[in-house]
Amino acid sequence: MGIAYAAAASLGVVGPGAGGASVERIARVFTDRATWRGLVLTLWVAALATALAMAGAVLVAVMFRGAGWRDRAARALALLPLPVPHLVAGMLGLWVLGQSGEIARLLAAFGAIRTPAAMPPLVYDRWAVGLAFTMAWKEFAFLAVVATTLLASPALEVEEAARTLGAMPLQTFVRITWPILWRGLMPAVIAVFVFVAGSYEAAVLLAPSDPLALPLLVADRAADPDLARRGDAYVVSLLLLAIAVVVVVAHEWTRARWEQLDS
Repeated sequence: MGIAYAAAASLGVVGPGAGGASVERIARVFTDRATWRGLVLTLWVAALATALAMAGAVLVAVMFRGAGWRDRAARALALLPLPVPHLVAGMLGLWVLGQSGEIARLLAAFGAIRTPAAMPPLVYDRWAVGLAFTMAWKEFAFLAVVATTLLASPALEVEEAARTLGAMPLQTFVRITWPILWRGLMPAVIAVFVFVAGSYEAAVLLAPSDPLALPLLVADRAADPDLARRGDAYVVSLLLLAIAVVVVVAHEWTRARWEQLDS
């Protein structure tokens, strides 16, 4: 129902400034340079955050698999971001990564930089690196849960069998561990990518104002004083939906190819 309303509003049939069916709003959005710059920024942040989160999750799952207290403590620490709301995560990112944040103060205290203000900008920076790092930390916990579950006893038994047959540790990881992790993590990775791309809370605190990430562009267009332009927000929101659909379809196509190769 929401998608149908957004589609109708994109055509000017319903919503603020509705004046009859036309493609004026769609044409305006897709010929606006801000849309494409926002799209590039959104995809970049989602890709970087997802890659960092996945790398951290794989590292925790592989390196801390034992039953000892150190392994259990490491897994527990990995899960700490899980219950943190995204708005709180954004505020923590601002507190830690800002040019007057904790990292800048520590670097200045140890003489790495002259003053905290000399810290390279990670908040409101053009490439939204601070936003990507913050979202990676937040979503890393979710992927860590999935990764550690995938490397439970069945995977361990297969790895032990491979080592018994003479496989070296690197060979075991490449041929056994990584395929299990990659295939099992793919749906969760897709979910994280889509969620980061559409996340508003952390972006409004950490992302640059130029270019605007697509979630912020939606909010900006929805608050436009010109009622005729407010419908542009629905077009941008459908663009975000299209990103999610494309990513999911790509995953399903890849999964089908894997199944063909396995059969």
